[in-house]
Amino acid sequence: MIDVRRLQLLQALDEHHTVAATAEALQVTPSAISQQLAALARDTGVALVERSGRRFLLTGAARVLLDHAEAIFAEMERAEADLVRYSQGEIGVAKVGSFATGISDLIAPAVAALRRTQPGWRFSIVQAEPEESTEMLRTGGLDIAVTMSSVHLPPTGTPGYQMHPIMVEPLDAVLPYGHPLAARAELDLARDLIDADWIMSAPGTAWFDCVAAVCNQAGFQPRVVHTVDEFSAVFSLVMADLGIALMPRLAWSGLTARNVVVRAVRGGPQRHIVALTRSGATPEPLLTAMRQAASKVPVPSTGNLILGV
Repeated sequence: MIDVRRLQLLQALDEHHTVAATAEALQVTPSAISQQLAALARDTGVALVERSGRRFLLTGAARVLLDHAEAIFAEMERAEADLVRYSQGEIGVAKVGSFATGISDLIAPAVAALRRTQPGWRFSIVQAEPEESTEMLRTGGLDIAVTMSSVHLPPTGTPGYQMHPIMVEPLDAVLPYGHPLAARAELDLARDLIDADWIMSAPGTAWFDCVAAVCNQAGFQPRVVHTVDEFSAVFSLVMADLGIALMPRLAWSGLTARNVVVRAVRGGPQRHIVALTRSGATPEPLLTAMRQAASKVPVPSTGNLILGV
C-alpha cells in the first residue's frame, strides 16, 4: 500500500531536485526525507531515485508513479470534501428496511422527494418485517429499520438502539358496501364488531397480535373465519361479503377495490411506526421526509370514505 504522504514527498523532490531543498520546503530534516524515500521504494518494490552528485534524479518508475499522483491527490481532496458534506448532512448512503406498506406509503414517497431536495443521498431499500428488522439492524444489514410497536421492537432504553417516532397509525374497519354497519359514521369496537366474522393474519404476526390484543382488552376474542397475509386478499374477501377486517391505515390507503367501505373505529387499535437506528446514528434526512409522507396518508372522514364504488 502506497503512503500518500510519501508520494507527496516524491512529488516535492521532483520539484526541488535536491534533498536539502525539499527538506527546507517541507520544513523537515534531510534525513527524514531520505528515510521516507527509502520506505516508499520498499513499498513499491522499485528504485525511485538515482544520485547524480548532490542531486537526485527520478527513475522511470518514479515518473510512472508520479503520472498517477495528481489523480490520487485530487481523489483524496474530493474524499475529504465529501466527508465534510456528510458531516453537514448534504450527502450519504443508507440501507433502509421496512414492512411492505411502510415502503409503499412512507419510504417510496420520501426517497422520491429527497432525490429532488437532497440529490447527494443514495438509499437502498429492502423489505424487512418487524420480526427480522431489529436483528438486521444489529448485525449491520440495515442502517435504518422502519418498524412498528410490537413484541419484536426493543424496549425503550435498550442499549445500542435509538427510536425515532414517525406516526401513530390507526387500524380502520374495512366493510362490504352493503354491510349493516356501513351506514355508521364511526364504529365502536366492542359494541359493533364483537359478533362479526373476522379476516386476520396468522397468530404471531404483527397485524394479528395488534388486533387480537385490543379486542381482548375490549372484552372479546375475534371470531377469525379467514386467515390471509396479503392485504389485497383481505380486500377480495371483504368485497365478497365474507367478513370484515381491521386494516392498518397504510395498508388500505394504497389499495383500490370496488364497493369497500372504510370506517374509523372508536377505541380501536393503533400502532406506532418508528425509525429504529443504532445508537449514535441519525435517520435524517429520511426521517423528516417520511413524516411529511405520513401527513399525507388519507383518513376516513365522517363516514363517507368508499373505495372504488
